[in-house]
Formats: sequence, structure tokens, C-alpha cells
Amino acid sequence: MFEQELLPTLQTARSRYQDALVHLEEAELGWKLAPGSNSIGFLIHHIAEVEYRFCMMFFGRAIPSEITLTTIGPVKDEGNFTDLSALLAFKDAAYHHLLDSLAALPKDTWDIPCEAPIATLTPRQALGRLIYHMGYHGGQIGLIRKYGGPQ
Repeated sequence: MFEQELLPTLQTARSRYQDALVHLEEAELGWKLAPGSNSIGFLIHHIAEVEYRFCMMFFGRAIPSEITLTTIGPVKDEGNFTDLSALLAFKDAAYHHLLDSLAALPKDTWDIPCEAPIATLTPRQALGRLIYHMGYHGGQIGLIRKYGGPQ
């Protein structure tokens, strides 16, 4: 069900996010739009962490034990995400974890509400929210790359 009905939508949204990262250089990871805002590196890591968290909350798959969520909640960007290859590997691992979780979700559970700290959503609704989240922050990355710079 997921592969036929929902995967194309996720892939289209993901391709737009990936477009925002084309030719990204390590020096850009610390760029921000304004002082006190989040950097490109922070946002990439945050998107990946939220993918892991949604897998746990809505898609029936635990967060891998080696993953620590550091960009979710009332946190401040401390400039920790500056290694491009490590960041891209983390991003890709989170996305593959998400795809595996969605593919394994039984067809009869897609419309059953799940209670989570952020909301009560069905997995179908949660995927919509996750796609929005990726697009929102992907757009921020695009704006930072166009108008921002080192802070």
C-alpha cells in the first residue's frame, strides 16, 4: 500500500529537499539567516532526528540505540553540526530508517490513531505532517543559502 499510494508523494517532496542541498559545502553548515536562528547544519540534523522520532511515535519502529535526539524541543543551535560527510550520512540513514518503517507498517494500521506527545495522529496524517516539516525546514535551508551567511 505504502509503495503504491504514498511513496511517490514522499519521494517528490524529498527531491525538493535534496535540491536545496545540491553543491552544499562544509563551510555553509554554520550559515544562518540571522543571529540566534538555526544553521543549515542544525536544520539538516533536525530533519533527520524528526524522521527517527516519527518512526517511533507513529510508524512502529524504535529509534536505534546509538541515536540521541539533540535538536528537538527547547534547544539552541550551538554550532555542533559542521562535518558535512557525517551529517549527510546521518540524514541518509534516517531517511532509510523511515522508508523501512513505512514499508513495514501493516496496511490495516495506516488509519488507526496513535497517541504521541505532539498530537494524536494516524500514521497517514503523521506522514503528511512529516512531509510538511521537511519542506518547511528545507525551504529555510534554501533561504539561508540564498540570503544568509556566516554569523
